[in-house]
Amino acid sequence: MAKKLISAIAVVVAATATTSAVATSSMGFNLRAVVPVTCGVQYNPAGAGFTDSVARLGQLREYCNAPAGYQLEVRYSPDSLRGVRLNFGNESVTLDGSGFATIPGASGPKIQTRALSAQVGPNGFDAREFQVAAIAN
Repeated sequence: MAKKLISAIAVVVAATATTSAVATSSMGFNLRAVVPVTCGVQYNPAGAGFTDSVARLGQLREYCNAPAGYQLEVRYSPDSLRGVRLNFGNESVTLDGSGFATIPGASGPKIQTRALSAQVGPNGFDAREFQVAAIAN
């Protein structure tokens, strides 16, 4: 009986020693995630209307996660919108009819909503195409 008891105690001691060795050892791993750069613009016509020579065109919701920020690119029908002043919140640009213009977005990742309006020129808003895109810097 004493021999069985000593064997049982030895098994318990061996199991405890094995468990302790496993508990004190450690294991690690490295995790790396790659987040793709995503930039975009969503148009909302809320608040659109016309007052005197100002066309309220609605709102733009801009979003971009680029570390260096983004800018807005405006593309429109060439030889149109000459002299139209576009306002994006506090930023503005006067279009020259080239079909392309840029507006500052943000210097880092950002989500923002800005009002879009246009001070209409002598030819009115005569573009067949008008697009705004957020482009990563």
